Amino acid sequence: MTPQNSLFTSLLLALSLLSLSSCFKENTIAPLDLSTQGKTFTAAMGPDYIPQMYFNLQTAEFVSHHSRFEYDLVFDCQDNKFNIWLNGAKLMQAIRTNKTDFDAVVPKDTLTGNKRVEFSYGIPDSAALGTWGNYPNSNKEVYLVQLGVNNQGVSLGYRKLQILDYTTGYNIKYSLLDGSGVREAFIPKDNNRQYVFYSLTDHLVKNLEPEKDQWDLVFTMYSTYFYKEKLAYIVNGVLTNTTRSQAYLIDSTSSFERITKQQVDMSEFNNPKRDGIGYEWKAYDLNGGTNSYAVNTKYNYIIKSDNRLFKLRMLDFYGTDGSRGYPKFEYQELK
Repeated sequence: MTPQNSLFTSLLLALSLLSLSSCFKENTIAPLDLSTQGKTFTAAMGPDYIPQMYFNLQTAEFVSHHSRFEYDLVFDCQDNKFNIWLNGAKLMQAIRTNKTDFDAVVPKDTLTGNKRVEFSYGIPDSAALGTWGNYPNSNKEVYLVQLGVNNQGVSLGYRKLQILDYTTGYNIKYSLLDGSGVREAFIPKDNNRQYVFYSLTDHLVKNLEPEKDQWDLVFTMYSTYFYKEKLAYIVNGVLTNTTRSQAYLIDSTSSFERITKQQVDMSEFNNPKRDGIGYEWKAYDLNGGTNSYAVNTKYNYIIKSDNRLFKLRMLDFYGTDGSRGYPKFEYQELK
């Protein structure tokens, strides 16, 4: 069974796992006391992981944040790129109906077809919507888009969606699942940003991200796929701004304090990916009796921001009051 074919079953399991914290009483955790030499910051996401928080390594500050529930579609703003993604921060999924007649797609079509979750980290060929045309021309396929789940794991409903021809920007047509409330929208590219966003419920184009030269990391929920378990799941981690920043895990054995610029392998930046830091710096201890997240402080990451190099490690996932959702990190420029 392919990952996409198994998503209908795995999504049901994922929705139940979303409420892990309500099924297991999570213990209050005392903040870790670690010696540091670099700058330390905490992304105050909170226990519900609502905000997506943007950090600038070069200026050492959080520059912006917004709710992960504010949008549905993500549009690529790079020159000669026409990628469209779903909001993976709320576990959205899409059914490719193989129909081009908008009115011919009906609610019962949700019962057939493969549901595809956005777990591509921004990789174009793995996008849930796939290749929507021979750009700038659209193949006019109609999608059934499930808007993801709220913070309680409850479905946010469906929309019908059709990507129309690209003109001076993206053009889309969408409606409620029953075909009522048909709308068309134009989403212009913004050359100052990596992505622009659109809400299928607010019917608004949104510039939620900071300008692309103003940030490096975003602390966020995002969708991924566990191949061994055949499970689509939503995780809390760190993604990079690939127009300016790239990251890789250098090792888990070196002392953070002793990592130098000479140890950096520049070839690691040849194939940029958004999840160079990702989520695997922490793990949930379900079997050990602690019912809490443990952070691997020995994971050392190298980040290239423009032409500057930094080393970074994650220190904690709990706030001063012991509640989850406060990822703490340390970083230092390599000179």
